[in-house]
Amino acid sequence: MKPRPSLPTFSMILGLWMVLGNCYFNPAVQLVVNPEITEENNPAALLGVASILAAPKTVQITGQIVDANGVAAVGATLSVISRTNQLDGLTNTMLLNEGGRFYLILSTGETTIRVDQSGSELFRFTISIPFPGSAMIINKSLSGPDVLNVEFYEKGFTPAYLDMIYSTPYDKAIFTNWPTLVIVTFSEDLEIPSDMQTFLDSNVITNPPISFDGSFSSVSNNILQIYNSSNFSVGTNTFIFGPGIKSATGKSLSPKTITYICNSPCNGS
Repeated sequence: MKPRPSLPTFSMILGLWMVLGNCYFNPAVQLVVNPEITEENNPAALLGVASILAAPKTVQITGQIVDANGVAAVGATLSVISRTNQLDGLTNTMLLNEGGRFYLILSTGETTIRVDQSGSELFRFTISIPFPGSAMIINKSLSGPDVLNVEFYEKGFTPAYLDMIYSTPYDKAIFTNWPTLVIVTFSEDLEIPSDMQTFLDSNVITNPPISFDGSFSSVSNNILQIYNSSNFSVGTNTFIFGPGIKSATGKSLSPKTITYICNSPCNGS
C-alpha cells in the first residue's frame, strides 16, 4: 500500500502550483517566461496604449458664431457652462472678435457653451470632440443661430481669417421679387480685384446659376456690391463665397454660404 502524502506536503505542492500559474499567466511576466511575445500582442502593452489614447487631451479650436439671419455675433461673449473633462489651461470665457470668431482651448469630450449678445442669451450649444481633429456641434438650444467653419489649429499658431459679417438681403431671406443687388460686408477691407467680372465668376458660385454684372459690381473698403444680371429661380437660391476672396492684408475668406428663397412669381425688383 502506497503511503499517502501528508497534508503539509500537499499544501506546499498546491501553493507552488498557484504561484507558478499566476506568474505564467500574468502579462507582466510573459516577456520573461515566453520571449516570443512581442509588443504588438502583449496584453499589458496593448492596455497601456489604450489607456493613453483614452486620456483626455487639450485641443485648440476656432469657428464663427452667427445669429438666425447669418449675421456674425461680433463682440458676443462665450461662456463654458459644463465640460466632461477638466484640465489645466482651458478657456472658460471669451469675447468674439470683429468677425464673430472664437479661439478656444478645450479638452476632448463634450463642452457646453452659452453665447450672450447685448446682455441676452443668443443660444447654447455643445462641442463634442471624441479625439483631436474631430468635432461635432450638437444639442443647439435654438435652430437659427449657428457655429460655422469649426477647425483645429496647432498650439502656438493662431490662424487669421477674413470673415463675412452680414449680407443685404440677409441670409435665409424670403421674397417674391429677387434683388438686383446683393451687398456683403466683411470683417476687413478687401483686396481690390483687377478684373471684377473674373473675380465674381471665380469666387461667387450660385446654384441655380445666376449671372453677375461685373461692370456695375464693385469693392469699396470692406463692402462687396454684386449686381445680378439674370433672374433668380423660384425656390432656393444659394451664393457660395470662396477663399479666393481676400483682405487687403492677404487673409483668405472663411467660406460662407448664403441662401435665399424666391417665391412665385419671383420677379426682378
